[in-house]
Amino acid sequence: MERFNDAFKSKLYKSIEEIEKNSLVEIVTVIRANSGMYRDASLWFAVVFMFLCSIFFMFSPFVFDVYMIWISTFIAFIIGWLCAELIKPVKRLFIGKKRMNKNTEIYGRAVFQKGGIGHTEKMTGVLIYVSVFEKQVEIIPDRGAFTLIPAEVWEKMKTDFQTIFQQKDTCEALISMLDSTKPVFSQYILPIENDINELPDNLEVEL
Repeated sequence: MERFNDAFKSKLYKSIEEIEKNSLVEIVTVIRANSGMYRDASLWFAVVFMFLCSIFFMFSPFVFDVYMIWISTFIAFIIGWLCAELIKPVKRLFIGKKRMNKNTEIYGRAVFQKGGIGHTEKMTGVLIYVSVFEKQVEIIPDRGAFTLIPAEVWEKMKTDFQTIFQQKDTCEALISMLDSTKPVFSQYILPIENDINELPDNLEVEL
């Protein structure tokens, strides 16, 4: 999460401000490190690592003291747990993509509800929820925004946002993708005079 520093946030809020100047839409971007702890995945990896250690001792041509085998097996469990917790790609191996997608959707909708994004007068709030560990972006529009923009446009937008994690610089890719939505929102969600920004750009939601 170090990448999402103050300099990035400054660019992000400026991008959102430019979008909202030309549209009635209310954009909120929330970035979280993860959408679940997945402790069971770390446990499974630790068990597998411990099992492999046991197999080694079982078929090794060398003779080991029984206490060494017991201690080494226990240490293998600890090392496996730490590897899964500290090395994210390792942990992802034990979590299905379907589960991560589902968790991202659940957390995104929870942020939408708890953050009050559905409370704007014209119902034009849009949450862009970024979950870093899962490498997923969930876009959740309020009813007003959803009905004003064609379904196929929403689908394309969602598909396009998923590509930010394929870029070398995720932060710049996210801002670039936000900038690309400006003509879409200005075309379908027309601005009005004396529009008030009803949602804070730096929304913080504790789940």
